[in-house]
Amino acid sequence: MPSSPIPGGRRSRRITTRQSASLVITLSGVQKMFPCLIVDRSQEGFRLRGSFRLKRGQLVEIVLDDPVDSVQCEVEWTGKTELEQVGEVGLQIVGKMTFGLRTRSR
Repeated sequence: MPSSPIPGGRRSRRITTRQSASLVITLSGVQKMFPCLIVDRSQEGFRLRGSFRLKRGQLVEIVLDDPVDSVQCEVEWTGKTELEQVGEVGLQIVGKMTFGLRTRSR
Protein backbone atom coordinates (compact mmCIF):
# COMPACT_ATOMS: atom_id res chain seq x y z
CA MET A 1 0.00 0.00 0.00
CA PRO A 2 1.31 3.47 -0.73
CA SER A 3 1.98 5.70 2.23
CA SER A 4 2.70 9.37 2.65
CA PRO A 5 5.99 10.68 4.04
CA ILE A 6 6.23 11.48 7.74
CA PRO A 7 6.09 15.27 8.30
CA GLY A 8 8.29 16.71 11.07
CA GLY A 9 5.81 16.39 13.94
CA ARG A 10 4.17 13.09 12.96
CA ARG A 11 5.05 10.07 15.12
CA SER A 12 4.16 7.29 12.73
CA ARG A 13 3.75 6.66 9.02
CA ARG A 14 0.32 7.07 7.41
CA ILE A 15 -0.95 4.26 5.22
CA THR A 16 -3.26 5.30 2.40
CA THR A 17 -6.40 3.18 2.21
CA ARG A 18 -9.91 3.42 0.82
CA GLN A 19 -11.65 1.18 3.34
CA SER A 20 -15.36 1.46 4.08
CA ALA A 21 -16.33 1.70 7.73
CA SER A 22 -19.08 3.01 9.99
CA LEU A 23 -18.77 5.87 12.44
CA VAL A 24 -20.83 5.62 15.64
CA ILE A 25 -21.78 8.99 17.13
CA THR A 26 -23.83 9.52 20.29
CA LEU A 27 -26.41 12.28 19.72
CA SER A 28 -28.67 13.26 22.62
CA GLY A 29 -27.94 9.95 24.33
CA VAL A 30 -28.79 7.89 21.23
CA GLN A 31 -26.12 6.11 19.19
CA LYS A 32 -26.32 6.68 15.44
CA MET A 33 -24.23 4.94 12.79
CA PHE A 34 -22.97 6.77 9.69
CA PRO A 35 -21.15 5.27 6.69
CA CYS A 36 -17.66 6.67 6.07
CA LEU A 37 -14.47 6.07 4.12
CA ILE A 38 -11.09 5.67 5.81
CA VAL A 39 -8.76 7.81 3.67
CA ASP A 40 -5.61 6.92 5.60
CA ARG A 41 -4.56 5.46 8.92
CA SER A 42 -1.58 5.29 11.26
CA GLN A 43 -0.83 3.70 14.62
CA GLU A 44 -2.27 6.80 16.31
CA GLY A 45 -5.45 7.31 14.32
CA PHE A 46 -7.46 7.76 11.14
CA ARG A 47 -8.46 10.33 8.54
CA LEU A 48 -12.09 9.79 7.50
CA ARG A 49 -14.38 11.22 4.84
CA GLY A 50 -18.15 11.26 5.26
CA SER A 51 -21.34 13.26 5.73
CA PHE A 52 -21.42 14.04 9.44
CA ARG A 53 -20.72 17.00 11.71
CA LEU A 54 -18.26 16.51 14.53
CA LYS A 55 -16.56 18.80 17.04
CA ARG A 56 -12.96 18.73 18.21
CA GLY A 57 -12.71 16.66 21.41
CA GLN A 58 -15.86 14.62 20.68
CA LEU A 59 -15.62 10.87 21.34
CA VAL A 60 -16.72 8.51 18.55
CA GLU A 61 -16.28 4.86 17.58
CA ILE A 62 -15.18 3.41 14.25
CA VAL A 63 -16.58 0.01 13.29
CA LEU A 64 -14.38 -1.64 10.68
CA ASP A 65 -15.36 -5.16 9.58
CA ASP A 66 -16.80 -6.78 12.70
CA PRO A 67 -19.45 -4.85 14.68
CA VAL A 68 -18.24 -6.38 17.97
CA ASP A 69 -14.72 -5.03 17.34
CA SER A 70 -14.59 -1.24 17.21
CA VAL A 71 -12.07 1.50 17.95
CA GLN A 72 -12.85 4.44 20.24
CA CYS A 73 -11.39 7.73 19.00
CA GLU A 74 -11.33 11.42 19.81
CA VAL A 75 -11.85 14.06 17.12
CA GLU A 76 -8.57 15.95 16.65
CA TRP A 77 -9.55 18.15 13.69
CA THR A 78 -12.36 18.75 11.22
CA GLY A 79 -11.92 19.71 7.58
CA LYS A 80 -11.69 23.34 6.55
CA THR A 81 -13.14 24.76 3.33
CA GLU A 82 -10.01 26.73 2.51
CA LEU A 83 -7.87 23.58 2.84
CA GLU A 84 -10.18 21.49 0.61
CA GLN A 85 -10.81 19.09 3.50
CA VAL A 86 -14.57 19.57 3.74
CA GLY A 87 -16.17 16.31 4.85
CA GLU A 88 -12.91 15.02 6.35
CA VAL A 89 -12.05 14.51 10.00
CA GLY A 90 -8.91 13.46 11.87
CA LEU A 91 -9.33 11.00 14.73
CA GLN A 92 -6.89 9.90 17.44
CA ILE A 93 -7.29 6.39 18.87
CA VAL A 94 -8.03 6.42 22.61
CA GLY A 95 -9.14 2.82 23.15
CA LYS A 96 -10.20 -0.40 21.49
CA MET A 97 -13.64 -1.90 22.08
CA THR A 98 -13.83 -5.69 21.99
CA PHE A 99 -17.08 -7.44 22.88
CA GLY A 100 -18.14 -4.35 24.83
CA LEU A 101 -14.98 -4.25 26.98
CA ARG A 102 -12.86 -1.12 26.63
CA THR A 103 -9.06 -1.35 26.70
CA ARG A 104 -6.75 1.65 26.70
CA SER A 105 -4.39 1.98 23.74
CA ARG A 106 -1.71 3.75 25.78
